[in-house]
Amino acid sequence: SAVDRSPAVAREIVERGHEAAAHGRDWILQVDLQEPEERKFIRDNVESIRRATGVAPVGYNGAAMRGTVNTLKILQDEGFRYHIDDVSRDEPFLIPVRGKDFAVVPYSLTLNDIVQFEGYKFTNTEYERQLKDEFDVLYEEAATRRRMMSISTHDRVQGRPFRVRSLDRFLDYALKHKGVVCLRKDAIADFAFAEPTTLRDPNPHDEWADWERRHGDQKIRPIA
Repeated sequence: SAVDRSPAVAREIVERGHEAAAHGRDWILQVDLQEPEERKFIRDNVESIRRATGVAPVGYNGAAMRGTVNTLKILQDEGFRYHIDDVSRDEPFLIPVRGKDFAVVPYSLTLNDIVQFEGYKFTNTEYERQLKDEFDVLYEEAATRRRMMSISTHDRVQGRPFRVRSLDRFLDYALKHKGVVCLRKDAIADFAFAEPTTLRDPNPHDEWADWERRHGDQKIRPIA
């Protein structure tokens, strides 16, 4: 994995105060794995991060945001507290996994730098404008309801020297607004667990077991 190849980089990231979340051991799609294979796949990822950084991850993002009907219970068994493979809301929420709360800190495909730069061929100016427009609407909505904004960036895309300033300018813009904070996703998950008014999924993911029985060997569960 990338962590195994560059453990010093992973360790420095954590030492600088960033979260070490898990994103799979490699780019193998989990939907092709049976439960024992998937469990080993996730466990290997956890151990790589632990060896390099000294901490175990509590958040997970599956490759292509796809898991199996077993993914959530495996994550729960391995000490994870949240995942981000959901695009249904602009705020964190809780789901039951085998009768216990599990947090979801939603992802954003529309604010993903790979999608916008490499897919839609956005310019830096267009992407920066999109970020500000998204923020402005969410900030207005936040006057009456809980809101969060997730931006998905990659060092090989947004992190390029000619692009990084557009993200810097957006962050400066957003953080000048009253009440706005920039949080790690594990902190957002902690908030979701602690806040009694956190939304709860009305369609519990525990139903995936029933879905699996109805659909047999179809391994891909639908995104909420």
